[in-house]
Amino acid sequence: MNFILSYVEKMPLIPDQYNVLVAQLISAIVFLIILYLLARGSSWFFNRYLGRLVAKINSDRWFAAMSEHHFFTAVGVVVAALAAINLHPVFITKDVAWVTTIMGKITGLFVVLSFSWLINSLLNTVGRIYGRNPNIPIKGLVQALKIILFLITSLFVLSLLLGRRPMYIITGLSALAAVFSLIFKDPILGFAASIQLTTNKLIKIGDWITVDSAGADGNIIDISLTSVRVQNFDMTIVSVPTYDMISKPFKNWNGMYAAKARRIQRSILIDVDTVKFLDRPMLDRLKKIALLKDYLEQKEQEIKEFNAERNVKENFLNGRHLTNIGTFRHYAELYLASRPYVVSDDSNFTLMVRQLPQNAQGLPLEIYCFLNTTVWTDYEALQSDIFDHLFSVLPEFGLYAYQQPSGRNIAKGIELVVRPEGKASA
Repeated sequence: MNFILSYVEKMPLIPDQYNVLVAQLISAIVFLIILYLLARGSSWFFNRYLGRLVAKINSDRWFAAMSEHHFFTAVGVVVAALAAINLHPVFITKDVAWVTTIMGKITGLFVVLSFSWLINSLLNTVGRIYGRNPNIPIKGLVQALKIILFLITSLFVLSLLLGRRPMYIITGLSALAAVFSLIFKDPILGFAASIQLTTNKLIKIGDWITVDSAGADGNIIDISLTSVRVQNFDMTIVSVPTYDMISKPFKNWNGMYAAKARRIQRSILIDVDTVKFLDRPMLDRLKKIALLKDYLEQKEQEIKEFNAERNVKENFLNGRHLTNIGTFRHYAELYLASRPYVVSDDSNFTLMVRQLPQNAQGLPLEIYCFLNTTVWTDYEALQSDIFDHLFSVLPEFGLYAYQQPSGRNIAKGIELVVRPEGKASA
């Protein structure tokens, strides 16, 4: 400033009372030009050399993300802002109050916005690298930090423009806390939910989830501060509020993929009228089935000894006897255990065939087991193979699956009733 003032004083065209003002204005212009050139030069330097260093030390992915979000340019601008803090007292004095005030605000805004830009570029870079990483779903956290950064930056900008301390502005804004809480309700709830979801690893991108309340049943494609986007299997996309993921129940199928097994839990409805004891012809026929031979021989011997000890002769119901449904149930378990695609050698995966309470449609016989595949098409094909076989062998045990009468069944029944006796005998 003094150096410029000495030159201005030598200019005859400028009145003496304006020497300080003109010198201050010229000094301010020179100050701004130096900052501009310094920002341009340092940005060029960091883009050229720091970028190469990052590409060599880390990876091209980080270099691409930093370049995309102008991180190296922001570093150069921050260097210029740090220089502005040191050069401001050199170029700007207190001789002209209004120039000093304006240039102080400009310098302060430049410093605040420069650091805010650098932090925002860093957050964008981290979000670009890890935002879609299924193991580190931090997109919501990055968005929350950017909101906080925006609020802090706005606070300092207002403080500089109004010439008040930040605490004074915070005190004034506290009266609007209720309004802000209403405006930012979803981001606040989403931020809290994002932290819980990320910390507890409840969900991640790529997980198959089912949210009945939102009609979501598919894979997660995005996790943000306020919503979780799910692509259903019919290719529609559902947006679920992030807070709903901790306030409402949902099902995450990731455990199924981790276990590399998927459960079958389906029932065959047995017509109760077909349940009966095994007679000798049926027992001899079923012994020819390889899976049942050892079981039937063992059970037959066990039942003979039991009945002999109790001298069971007079009444058939006084002793123990094999039933067709019990034998079929055991056959189904042996059949499932013999299939290579059914998990039968691990106690953590239950394999059983059980009866459920009888209902109006018959006696449910539930098949409960796990297949060693999680591929949807393979799972459905193998499950169909199992039930194809079980339905096909039911008549061998004298059992029939329950089926509600259709119009065709009713028509046949009426035809038998009204058919003339001669034709019926024919």
